Order: sequence, then C-alpha cells, then structure tokens
Amino acid sequence: MIVEREILCFQGGKTERCRDKIAVEEEYELYINGSKMASYMCSPNNIEELAYGFLAERGLKPKSPTQIRIENGKIKVDGELAEAVFTRGEPRFPVEKIISAVEALYTRGSAFRETGAFHGALCFMPSGEVLFHVEDVSRHCAVDKCIGFLAKSNIEPSAVGFAVSCRLTKSIVEKLASVGVRLVASKAASTLQGIQVAEQNGITLIGFARNNRFNIYTHPERIIF
Repeated sequence: MIVEREILCFQGGKTERCRDKIAVEEEYELYINGSKMASYMCSPNNIEELAYGFLAERGLKPKSPTQIRIENGKIKVDGELAEAVFTRGEPRFPVEKIISAVEALYTRGSAFRETGAFHGALCFMPSGEVLFHVEDVSRHCAVDKCIGFLAKSNIEPSAVGFAVSCRLTKSIVEKLASVGVRLVASKAASTLQGIQVAEQNGITLIGFARNNRFNIYTHPERIIF
C-alpha cells in the first residue's frame, strides 16, 4: 500500500533531496457472473471484503458455492446470489466506548500516520471491542470494506457501531443505512443531507469526535452517558 520515492523537499529557504512515503492506489473492476458492475480506485488490500460490501449494500449475499476471485485487477463474483436480510437491532453505546473507537482510527492507522493519504473505518461492539479496521485511499471503499467484513463474517451490522475518519456525507450515510447500521461516529463534520438520511433511517450520527467531545446530530437515545 506504501512505497518510498525520492523527491525534492523545500524547507528553511532551501531545497534538498529527500525520501517520502507515498500511498499506492490501484484500479479494480467488479464483475458479477460476467457483467461489469463497478469500477474502483482504491488501496490493494481487503479486496474480497470490497466485493462483499458491494453486494450487501444492494441487499445481496453470495450463496454457496459462489466464488470470489481477484485476477489482474478484476474482481469476479461467479455463482448464485441470495437475498441478504438485515435485522434491526437497537444496541446502546457508552460514551467512552464511542470516543475510544474514534481514537483507535489514529492509533491503528499506521498507513495514515506514514503518508497522510488514507481514510480509516472500523466497526466496534458496544463493549468497545474492535472487530475490524481498514485503511484505504478512498473513503467510500474504506466503508465498503468494513461493511463487507461484517457480511463475510455473518455479523449483523445493526449490532455494531462504526467509526470513520471521513465527512459524514449523504453517500456515506446511505451506505451505512442500506445495511441497518445504528450508530456512526466521525472525527470530521457532517453535511445537512447526511444528517437527514441518518434522521430518516434511525441512525445515531456523531461528528467532530475528538479531544474527549463530540456533536450528536440525530437519535441521541442510543448513547449511554
């Protein structure tokens, strides 16, 4: 995901040769039973989870013995698909576990610390246990991969909370709503349209979660203070 490259650095009024760590992104095309369904520019990790996430967000899941193969930039899903049914759980999350989950994006985010080029996403239990963490140059793909992990592991998305590093835009919140996520927290801001989607879908939406504080935009009843 990361390479080193020799570059010119300007500092203290002069330029000099130095080395910098650079994020790598790769192009992938997703095919389902031979039909092209999507194209991605993303980090080359957890690609199978990316496919599971694409399916889950559309109410689908692989039906055994469906095969998912990654070959030469192509993600191939071959076989029968089944309907994915998500239950609507109502977990509650202690405030300190929410703060810890958002802080874990940085402590676990080695690729971001090295390059500054990655978004992070993770899913966590109300107990605070982190089930999965992923970094990606694409904020959308980071969320897709986290959703895909849950789908692949047969874990109900409504049972966990999400922490993300990106803005809570309409498109990001819609992804989470499509699989029944009940809480999402970000260190960044939300848009009005993201708030509206969360309100309509019963999602607790938290922004500016940093330095032991956060803003609650929708459904505060799910937080234990």
